[in-house]
Amino acid sequence: MKSKYACLVFGLFFLSNIFARNRVDTVYPLKTDTVDVAGRRHFPDPLVSNNAVTVAIGSANMYDTYLSPLEYKGTSLRLMYEQMRRTTWFEYKFYKQQVFELDFAKGDNPAKNASEYRLLANYRIGGHYRLYNTDAFRLGIGGLWDINAGALYNERNGNNPATARAYTNLNLSLAASYKFKWFAVRWQMDTPFAGMLFSPKYGQSYYEISLGNTVGIVNFASLHNQRALRNYLTVDVPVHKYIVRVGYLGSWYQTRAHDIQTHHYAHHFVIGFPIESVKRPGKKAGNDYWNGY
Repeated sequence: MKSKYACLVFGLFFLSNIFARNRVDTVYPLKTDTVDVAGRRHFPDPLVSNNAVTVAIGSANMYDTYLSPLEYKGTSLRLMYEQMRRTTWFEYKFYKQQVFELDFAKGDNPAKNASEYRLLANYRIGGHYRLYNTDAFRLGIGGLWDINAGALYNERNGNNPATARAYTNLNLSLAASYKFKWFAVRWQMDTPFAGMLFSPKYGQSYYEISLGNTVGIVNFASLHNQRALRNYLTVDVPVHKYIVRVGYLGSWYQTRAHDIQTHHYAHHFVIGFPIESVKRPGKKAGNDYWNGY
């Protein structure tokens, strides 16, 4: 078992370097250098791209009254690729963020005689406007749009063994980072405020939906029927020429629609390898984690 985890971490290290090689030369500033009245040349602020491949392992709590009145508790595994890139927008004060995430969870009922499985793919894109910035501290506020699709399967059910997961949201986001001498800390919290979610009616089979009974299965989502929070805290530590990322990822998601209640709560330990590249006009991009971020 230990060798499997070692292989997984080793694979993440190589994946992060592959993404970095593909993107190191695509951190493109759109402005050129300028010359002042004294003839001195000035370059704009560096554009920074931070790419990271991480794996998160932890606990999961699943609940869906469409499939079962019981909670299923077990293990969650997430694989995530994240890219944060400084842009020229708003005078270099906007940071674009993209996240691809694949989440797999398996849980057992209280009697330990049945299992439930969850697979969900997530993509989010957006960014943060830098409200405050010093050489060490940065605070940003912004928003993200996300889209999610997957399924929940209960091995004990006969007629309706599975249910689909599909929802999309606009999220408010707050991010902060602090750079110490030998490591950097980053925190981000996201929560949705408006979106759409798919939900069958209680007792409605997917066979009925396939025959055209689709009234009411797509619902407007907000605080009245959907609540969620994503809390992400990481520490980046340099080890020789590379960076190791460790941290905590907590996610809470619950819905209530058509007399069906669902929730998915998860707590994860995160480990990964971020690669940061910095480029100025006329200079070659390079891996320089501590500049400009």
